Amino acid sequence: MRQESQQDRDFRASLVCKQDSLSKGASHAAMNRSTHIWDGPTAVFFAFSVCAVYWALCIVGSFGTDYTITIRVLQFSLDTKFILLMAASFLPALYCFVTYPECRSSVWKVNASWKVYLVAIATGLCLPFLSYPGTHYLAFPWGRPVAIHLALVFAKNLFLSPFWEEIVWRGCFLQKVRSFSSASSGILLMSVGWTIWHGGYIAFLYSEGIPIEVLSVLPFTYFCTGIIFGSVFEMGRGSLWPCVLLHIGFNAATLVYYTAYSRASELGSYVSELIFVAVAALIFFIIAIRSRRSLDPVSALSVL
Repeated sequence: MRQESQQDRDFRASLVCKQDSLSKGASHAAMNRSTHIWDGPTAVFFAFSVCAVYWALCIVGSFGTDYTITIRVLQFSLDTKFILLMAASFLPALYCFVTYPECRSSVWKVNASWKVYLVAIATGLCLPFLSYPGTHYLAFPWGRPVAIHLALVFAKNLFLSPFWEEIVWRGCFLQKVRSFSSASSGILLMSVGWTIWHGGYIAFLYSEGIPIEVLSVLPFTYFCTGIIFGSVFEMGRGSLWPCVLLHIGFNAATLVYYTAYSRASELGSYVSELIFVAVAALIFFIIAIRSRRSLDPVSALSVL
């Protein structure tokens, strides 16, 4: 029998090495799929998909025929407009929560510093009232009735759209984008998606009669609020709840302020709010980046 030459042995060894590398590559790819690792195109596709769902349901709910569904036994009724507008953020949030373990983890985490919670709530409740310098109405919307209204709206929104939107954009998108980007880039990319997402809500406001000149300010405000929310998420060590409380407070204060004296169509109030929100966004962004570098959000927050 012919002895195996050195060349044959080398050839066989190279085949074994190639098979081993292919096997490792396949297992690595399978691991990537199983853990849902993102890259740039995946992030763009995700943002496009959730925004398309949100826009579609918002537009149908805003401009379609509104029907009332009544359950006589429970003496309970709902408008189809309300159902569609709620589903616009609930369905993408449900998908994210079921699909991505990181998203579920951010909901269960409560490890943020009490300072982060306090600053988040105070910021959310105060920022919309800083629209006051731009108003034509001197009466400041405050007092016992307003405080009660603010508390009620805050409580009602605990598990509605603000919670669902935080699951989509901070709990899911920001965390996944951070797997291939820096903290600063991740926050900015998320804020762009957050702004596009709110095009559906701007369509709803247009259907409610809000003037175009007012609506033209909102994309800039949404971009800045996206930076604030993303920064708070970074400062909160990946816990979603500071963002949720900030978001709920911001929405509640916005509703209370703008419904008083018909301020919903007052351009000056929106411009004033944008200025203060932009300043706050810059401050929070700097704090968040420093906190990520030092890995100590509490000490970074102390500069406030």
